[in-house]
Amino acid sequence: MINIKLDLGDAPSVLAAFANQSSVQKVVNAAAESYVDDIHDFIDAGHAFTPRTGQLQQATNWRPTGNGTAEIYANTDYAGYVEQGTKAHKIAPKPGGKGLKIGVAGGGGYIIRRAVNHPGSKPHPFFFSDQPDRLEHMQAKALSVLAQAMDR
Repeated sequence: MINIKLDLGDAPSVLAAFANQSSVQKVVNAAAESYVDDIHDFIDAGHAFTPRTGQLQQATNWRPTGNGTAEIYANTDYAGYVEQGTKAHKIAPKPGGKGLKIGVAGGGGYIIRRAVNHPGSKPHPFFFSDQPDRLEHMQAKALSVLAQAMDR
């Protein structure tokens, strides 16, 4: 799993002078939601990887953690491998397993292997890529929510 924790640093105390803590949390939540939306848009536009099942994109989300913070996460075991790539490595059956069941291209059944050498994979950054644009969008969304809170 990979994640980002958003913390506005000293900003919550400044924001608290203008509004209550729930307003601070709303601003942070808006920024987190903006970041996740940008991740999904980046993937949908074909800038990262081509989704096979959509599971990684569905597992990328955010949640408020309270106290003016939020966490953005990709809740899969392999998110870091997609983001950073892998070196060449050996894949062996699980302990107690007799072999690896590998599907044949074209739906022609399966082959069984005791172990295989994986050549590795190149990085397909999606989580930490395009930072300047994402930060700009987060800031704009946060300021918009802040302005709404101040109008009340």
